[in-house]
Amino acid sequence: MPLEFIDGQAIKLISLGSRVTVNNSDTMTDLCRLGFGLIQAPRYRLAQDLAEGRLVEILQDHPPSPTPLSAVYPQNRHTAARLRVFLDWATEIFAKARL
Repeated sequence: MPLEFIDGQAIKLISLGSRVTVNNSDTMTDLCRLGFGLIQAPRYRLAQDLAEGRLVEILQDHPPSPTPLSAVYPQNRHTAARLRVFLDWATEIFAKARL
């Protein structure tokens, strides 16, 4: 998968060569910790590694584009109060989060 960066107003995709290809985010993170290359993952996924210095963020001025988050539920039914409460809570939490 290419790495994604914002450069000014443009989104750029860059493909890098790799020694290893994986399809699991835990394995990808472990390999990065072991020095096998660069990864691009949500900030919350790497927050502890970054805080403790195991990983270092590069290209801070060129972040990836925001990833949308969707809640999917059937619209042809009455929205339960507990679902509405959850959606309002999740919207508030994610609006404040630095992901």
